[in-house]
Amino acid sequence: MRYEESVMRKHSKKRYIELLDELTDENCKCKYCFLKKFLESLHPEPRVLVQLKCLEKFKWEKSEAEGRDIGWNEAGLIWATEGWAVAFNAVFHEYLSIVQVYRLTKEEMAK
Repeated sequence: MRYEESVMRKHSKKRYIELLDELTDENCKCKYCFLKKFLESLHPEPRVLVQLKCLEKFKWEKSEAEGRDIGWNEAGLIWATEGWAVAFNAVFHEYLSIVQVYRLTKEEMAK
């Protein structure tokens, strides 16, 4: 069985497309979206996609708070070493939206 087939069996194709729509909504305003088609062809696990988008939101918020672009490396390091990845893992569910997962992750970190 091909990897793509196993992902599609584990995660309904409809939900996977919805996730890709949510991920690419800021970048894909036209009928054909290269980013979305690229992600469809890669078929990464939904957990990876959601965590990357949450990390992007985290990077943006942290950069705003510090008044500078902290960059992906620093954001990833903070995400991993300060417990954000653990908090994400505790709240992640594939049927939650990215916004919901990120909000729950922040709430988990506030405990």
